[in-house]
Amino acid sequence: MNLFINAAGDKPMYEQVKDGIKEAILKGELKAHDLMPSVRQLAADLNVSMITTKRAYADLEREGLIYTVAGKGTFVKLEDITVIQEKNIGEAMEEFRKQTELLKKLDVPLERLESEIRSIYGGNDNE
Repeated sequence: MNLFINAAGDKPMYEQVKDGIKEAILKGELKAHDLMPSVRQLAADLNVSMITTKRAYADLEREGLIYTVAGKGTFVKLEDITVIQEKNIGEAMEEFRKQTELLKKLDVPLERLESEIRSIYGGNDNE
């Protein structure tokens, strides 16, 4: 798992840590019951405070992605990746709907949206 933290970025560092771990889990780089680095070790590896990694781990635990066993460590909890993927898709689709409604209010033509979506997906406008 390679995490990169941008201290000058807009996103708080704990969110960057959380999102990086979540991405590694969703990509299958981290599998169910894999041992995670300790809060102290991850903080040292990323050159961030232990509070930052502790907050990221707490958020991931609340989201059901990791669990901690006292005296043993923190582990990946996820058994079925599709549950988390569907949740993420649902959240992204809701945001997409909101943005699409805003674009509609701005009188952006449907064809322009379709063209933009095709370009993102690498498709051809002439299909």
